[in-house]
Amino acid sequence: MLVIKPVGGLCNYLRVVFSYYKKACSENKKLIVIWEPTYSCPGFFLDYFKPVDNIIFYNYNLHNYPIDYVGCQILENYDPNYEKLKLLDEIEIIVNNKRQILGNYIATHIRRTDHIDVAKANNQFTNDDSFYNFIDTNIENKNLYIATDNEETYNLFKNRYNNLIKINYHNTINNFRQTSLKDAIIDIFMCVHADNFMGSGYSSFSILIRTIRQEMSQYS
Repeated sequence: MLVIKPVGGLCNYLRVVFSYYKKACSENKKLIVIWEPTYSCPGFFLDYFKPVDNIIFYNYNLHNYPIDYVGCQILENYDPNYEKLKLLDEIEIIVNNKRQILGNYIATHIRRTDHIDVAKANNQFTNDDSFYNFIDTNIENKNLYIATDNEETYNLFKNRYNNLIKINYHNTINNFRQTSLKDAIIDIFMCVHADNFMGSGYSSFSILIRTIRQEMSQYS
């Protein structure tokens, strides 16, 4: 078996899990995931997603397994595939209801709060004007979904595109990202199913969305 303990935020966890899952399957091994809820990832995989064949999730190292990998990076030569990442039925219903409200829509993921400085340091910060340009170019006959970790950012875009935004911002929480893990997961899949999508530079959240969108286009 392979035993891993991902660290970081939700999308760091997911990319590590599904990278090592590919390796485990290639070697006919069971994958053990120590999915520890933390401040950055405040929830447990099985509370939001369906079980995955050949993966056992624990929220702590119950059996004191020797851990093969701790970290947030993809395993070389094992790019993650998210075909097996499936929402629990009750969360999928929420996503589908929101999609029904919007009809045809485009989506943006606008990462702010703790991310701005690191994105700028890596010359990959996506400013508001870039999002405005994307929206104005693609919005004809469509509604708009704004995925963001910052209520002030949501309100800025809501004021500019008021008639096109039909979904209210999530209830805020006392967290540096201002949204719950459940709301973040809903944001991911709302963006995945959008007609067009633009994400934030240097964001694992946006990378995950783009990857799943590409995979879906290959399956269809």
